[in-house]
Amino acid sequence: MTDKKKPYTTLSGAELMALYQEGDIEAFNCLYGKYKSLVYGYLYKRVNKRTEVDEIFQDVFLRLHHSRYRYKSEFSFEPWLFTVLRNSLIDYYRKMNKEYLNVSLDSLEITPLALQFDDKHKIDRLLPNDADLNEKQRQAIELRYGKDFSFEEIAHRLETTSSNARKLVSRALKRLRKFIKPEDMI
Repeated sequence: MTDKKKPYTTLSGAELMALYQEGDIEAFNCLYGKYKSLVYGYLYKRVNKRTEVDEIFQDVFLRLHHSRYRYKSEFSFEPWLFTVLRNSLIDYYRKMNKEYLNVSLDSLEITPLALQFDDKHKIDRLLPNDADLNEKQRQAIELRYGKDFSFEEIAHRLETTSSNARKLVSRALKRLRKFIKPEDMI
């Protein structure tokens, strides 16, 4: 008996999403299987109650389903998914009547491919080639989002101040925003 899921396991998130946009439910099942641990782990680090984590987790995949036609294949899937995740988390905080000023920006900040990279993965694969980032900006983005470093850790690694590390990341993100329209991200 052949395993029907095997061909799907070799596909990237973007390829699976393209199939799901065409109505392939098995592609969604594979997306869910591939990213559920990352999404759940990210939420679990930021929300205190398991029942609330479960609720937000469900909302993330429901939003993914509803916004599947907004995904553009020229963008990497993982940052798009984590934008959906971030929006669900922000809506959760709104629902809980928490003020944004009382919520640490670092706790809401998105870390594409949130947890860790394998040695064979580099965040540079996710960055557009024409993003026009200098080397320090690329390193700051990779350390912040690829390795989940704090700004203090980035500053130490890049031999600069924490304030400058924040500016490097902020300026790099500003340049990257030119490549992704907010309406494409839900």
